[in-house]
Amino acid sequence: MGIQQAILGHVVLNVRNLEQSEEFYQDILGMMVSARNPITRMSFLSFGHEHHDIALAELPARAKRISGEEFPGMHHFCVYVRTPEEVDAIVPHLKKKGIPIVSGPENLEVAGNRSVSFLDPDGNRLEVACNANKFEGKV
Repeated sequence: MGIQQAILGHVVLNVRNLEQSEEFYQDILGMMVSARNPITRMSFLSFGHEHHDIALAELPARAKRISGEEFPGMHHFCVYVRTPEEVDAIVPHLKKKGIPIVSGPENLEVAGNRSVSFLDPDGNRLEVACNANKFEGKV
């Protein structure tokens, strides 16, 4: 029958430089490091409500994608904020840091929400979008 109701737990990203990626997610998304595993070279980052929302796993220097280049990888993941103004406010910071903006800021035709997409240091695409419904009833 399938899953009736679900909430995304977390996303784990493979990265080339753990420290650089930690800094990016702290600086750009305002996340905090909740834990580190020096043995597995992983960092766990949180927005403050969960132990971690994103985990970063550093790849060995010569590692290649397991699936191979001919297979598609992740397209993007999205982080919701409360207001369209919060989406727009991140744009000058991205530009100042020289972070590649893929699209936006724009009002998306399908969902109608304000959105901007950009790349992290490893080329993973992130979207920051307004979705006030996700925050209803939360402090």
